[in-house]
Amino acid sequence: MIGHQECVQARDALEDVHRQFARHQQEYMAVLDGEKLIGLCARRQVGMVLGARFGFAMYSRRPVREMMLPAATHIRAGDSLAEVLKKVFTRPDDFFFDDVVLVDETDAFLGLIFARTLMRLQHSLLQQNIQVLEVQQKEINHKNQELENDLLMASQIQQALLPQQYPQFPPGAAPDTGCLQFYHRYQPSGTVSGDFFHVFPLPPDRVGIFICDVMGHGVRSAFVTAMLRTLVQELGHWGDNPGELLTRVNAELKAILKCTGELIYATGFFLILEVNTGLIRYAKAGHPEPVWLRPAAGTAQPLTCPAKVRGAALGLFEGSRYGTAEATLAAQDSLFFFTDGLVELFNAQGEEFGERRLAQELLKRRDESLPAMMDAVHAGALAFAEDHQFGDDVCFVGLKLNHLDQPGGADPARPELQLKIVTV
Repeated sequence: MIGHQECVQARDALEDVHRQFARHQQEYMAVLDGEKLIGLCARRQVGMVLGARFGFAMYSRRPVREMMLPAATHIRAGDSLAEVLKKVFTRPDDFFFDDVVLVDETDAFLGLIFARTLMRLQHSLLQQNIQVLEVQQKEINHKNQELENDLLMASQIQQALLPQQYPQFPPGAAPDTGCLQFYHRYQPSGTVSGDFFHVFPLPPDRVGIFICDVMGHGVRSAFVTAMLRTLVQELGHWGDNPGELLTRVNAELKAILKCTGELIYATGFFLILEVNTGLIRYAKAGHPEPVWLRPAAGTAQPLTCPAKVRGAALGLFEGSRYGTAEATLAAQDSLFFFTDGLVELFNAQGEEFGERRLAQELLKRRDESLPAMMDAVHAGALAFAEDHQFGDDVCFVGLKLNHLDQPGGADPARPELQLKIVTV
């Protein structure tokens, strides 16, 4: 799995390291002290330091050991595959695509592994698990325990792919003092779920939120959520244009699923938020629109997607294109993303909980904290149902803009909705 073995010595000057980067296409190189690995250096970081004003004069002769990345993922040649995947895919998003360093038992450098190589390996393993599970279902009477064990592993992998920590602005800020606050309720109807969400930072001061609902239940749906998570992460550089991102995700997903010969699709919603201004840009693929709670205006309403912006579910049609809309949040505004399992509940009188009741319940609790509000609404929806159970997977994600990172955002008292179609 080794992708390359480019390395420099810790004492090498930055200008020499920069020249070595220029001789190849790799983004990272190992930093060694003799044969012992001590860290990683990055092409981008070295280029930024030397390219800054007076940077070359001040830093060109500095040793590279002073400019290493703050974190590097090390794995040993003897580590099990399960240990490697767990360590790599639970890394913070800031280091998600960094190369992984392979060393031997003496910490001697063996080479660097591309993160995308491990992603492909993970997908291959998940697909193998699906094939195994389909065989085991035919023999469920005498292989039930094996099936349960495999489902538990799939569940653990899926849970590990959920956000382990949320982006904070400024970095390191506590959720109640930073610009953003997140909270979620995630409740599969079975061992694994066809619902999924992902929250990740985008440079310079933005955050992306993706939520999806894959048709059906079980391992097959869970596997598609894993593919969608990776596709969104890999195409994150299209974050400035959520509609284009969903267009490309649809094309990739359709190409992957086409070989199955079966109809599989997923609804999705992708949104980016600029923390400095409150500007949001978003696109919809057949998914319920988030609720926009505006305490200053006293309203809770869907984050509207005009007809020219919204599109069909992902993986359903080849060539589907999605537009991008934008609006602006004010300080203290919140967005609530959800899947249909939260609202498609019926009481004994045949009344649906529905999106309107969801918005009303959120508005009534607008003065409560984000966790208290969402926990109460989640419990209220469950109590509303005739059998007091969710019949489908439930994914409920809240985002609150505590305050803007810099002046120049929306006026909290402004009551009117500002909505704009950006691209089609």
